[in-house]
Amino acid sequence: MCIAVPAEVVSSDGMTALVDVYGDRFRVSLAMMSEPVRAGDFLAVQARRHAVNKVSREEAAAARSFFESIFPELAARAHAREPAP
Repeated sequence: MCIAVPAEVVSSDGMTALVDVYGDRFRVSLAMMSEPVRAGDFLAVQARRHAVNKVSREEAAAARSFFESIFPELAARAHAREPAP
């Protein structure tokens, strides 16, 4: 079983995308995507290799909140990356 993690697209070249998940950047395949992908989009990514579908910013935020509630170290990473007020 794989859990899809929401990732923000940094850039895309058509067949792959550079994505960001809690500050980790890596490339994923877009072979399973049926629609174009652009910087700023959010994707559900499985196994740090495959984008399986687009998700809305709201869905990505909800998924991140869920993951952060289970894995406190993710919440700490997320808050460390937030800009100071």
